[in-house]
Amino acid sequence: MADEIRRLSDDLARDPSSLVFMPLADALRRAGQLDVALRVALRGLDRHPYVADAHDVLARIHADRGDLERAADEWEMALRLDPAHAQARLGLGFVDFRRGNFESAEQRLSQEDGGEQAPSVAAALAHVRSALSARAGTVAVDFKGSESLKSLKPEAAPAPVREYPQPNPSHAGQLFSSVLDGTDQTALLVDADGLVLAGSYTDANAQDVSEIVAAELAGVSSEAERAMRHLGLGAWTTMLVEADHNIVAMTPAPLGSLLVVSAGRQTPVGLVRLLLDRALTQARDWLARVS
Repeated sequence: MADEIRRLSDDLARDPSSLVFMPLADALRRAGQLDVALRVALRGLDRHPYVADAHDVLARIHADRGDLERAADEWEMALRLDPAHAQARLGLGFVDFRRGNFESAEQRLSQEDGGEQAPSVAAALAHVRSALSARAGTVAVDFKGSESLKSLKPEAAPAPVREYPQPNPSHAGQLFSSVLDGTDQTALLVDADGLVLAGSYTDANAQDVSEIVAAELAGVSSEAERAMRHLGLGAWTTMLVEADHNIVAMTPAPLGSLLVVSAGRQTPVGLVRLLLDRALTQARDWLARVS
């Protein structure tokens, strides 16, 4: 990443009017250098205000900074310049999704614009429709703070497709039942795209909100890796969130997946960690069998 940033910076220095500011700003964003990325993008847009992709890059920078309002404005501008801009439509759909406007997100993402739907948009639409089908009225997820764990970050191109197992859904849903020992405990295995692989997650009203939680957790592993890299702490192994009603523990699992275990707030933290270890062993064995 550092070599890429250095090379792009040299290219831009040789020709300040070139469009290389876009990949440079995006590389800086992915490296976590958001302030520098913002300055590069804004300077580039001063020279090229009518390039839709440039507004898309700036929108993603704003989104990573947690400023969804400005991100939405830039994606709207990108769509005005290029009504078929799939990434701008994807970004606006995710903004709606993060705000809980699932119906609006579905409407945005389902617009075909007369052509074949981009894979990234189709995947996002599947997330939104899963959330809509799982939600009966307004569902409150037990743990708070999930918004701070995941930055909105649609990429310029769809990520390489991972080969995940296609298990029997009825068996997969009960995968962790043997390692959990309380009615207030739940475990969920999520793939890198925010889709449920196994297990389940129920809220305080005993409603299954697995699809919603999985979608919100998409990208948590990559964000945790980036934070650890910047802090110089090595690879991340466990994340523990203590909320009002639950303790939620997370750990990376095979094939780029994420394992989440939740228990009632009165549960000792040591027991939650033990449950996470047991569930991880179960997940590894299961993924090895079904892959």
